[in-house]
Amino acid sequence: MALRTDQRAPLQATDRVRTLTDANVGSLRLNWQTKIEPEEVRRILFSYPGRSVWLPDTLEFAIVAPWRHRSEIANIRHLVAVRHPELLVEAAVERCAAERAELVISIELEEVRRPAFYQSIGFHLLEEVVTYELDRLPPPARRSSRLRFLPVDPSDARARATLRSIDQAAFPWLWRNSDLEFETYGFTPGVELFLGLLGDRPVSYVGLTTYLGWGHLDRVAVLPELQGQGLGREGVTFALDRLAMQGARRVGLSTQRSNVHSQHLYERFGFRRAWGNDYRVYGRYLRQSDDGSELNGRVGASDPF
Repeated sequence: MALRTDQRAPLQATDRVRTLTDANVGSLRLNWQTKIEPEEVRRILFSYPGRSVWLPDTLEFAIVAPWRHRSEIANIRHLVAVRHPELLVEAAVERCAAERAELVISIELEEVRRPAFYQSIGFHLLEEVVTYELDRLPPPARRSSRLRFLPVDPSDARARATLRSIDQAAFPWLWRNSDLEFETYGFTPGVELFLGLLGDRPVSYVGLTTYLGWGHLDRVAVLPELQGQGLGREGVTFALDRLAMQGARRVGLSTQRSNVHSQHLYERFGFRRAWGNDYRVYGRYLRQSDDGSELNGRVGASDPF
């Protein structure tokens, strides 16, 4: 693969930007407004060095972390800058390219910027994520199902490899999980992972979270060759029954705006749109395949059902 040439003129004064290191963290103005603690910054710098940047004269900074524990996708998790956000993003992108990242993304969760800002830094809208809520869960009941769901021990490397093989087949490139992501996610308090077996064949998995009467359906995946046969519906049914057993009274989930099929499925279960929690993913691709086609050709709507 060859690096794509960026035709835009370089921003001025990029030499003012410095790579952020552990020694600089104490100089940053980290408080409740920045929504990031010094120890979190240090953990990111240790696991993903050389990509985060700062401006010593203004104390503005950009913290860059791996997306889903995937080093090839860099996520500008925190951009704390009023005067020079474009300068910091450009410097971070340059460092990510030098570390052979394939994509740099910025997710509009805690801060929403104008589309013109993303246009100015060469980022494009990659995905819109929409959220749903189910206000009331029916009590769990015994139901007939072709799938048999078994709990997954996140410390079991072979089980994680099986999950990852299903995940890689079912989801588009941007949304796939790494092995470390599965391990970290699986050990998160309140999280449960289940492998769905059709006979003895692993064909599906479900990930869910419960916390103080609230539940979230994190992931439902089915192998592509078996999609359209109702196995995704069985996975959602199992997940809702399990969440009810764990004491959840309300359940949330998110999906791609382009994944109309999954939205219709969730709506049949009684889920309704939760408009206030939607977000957008912007990004800039840094690499292209040897035939000249950009990697974003591999990113699109997925139908895991």
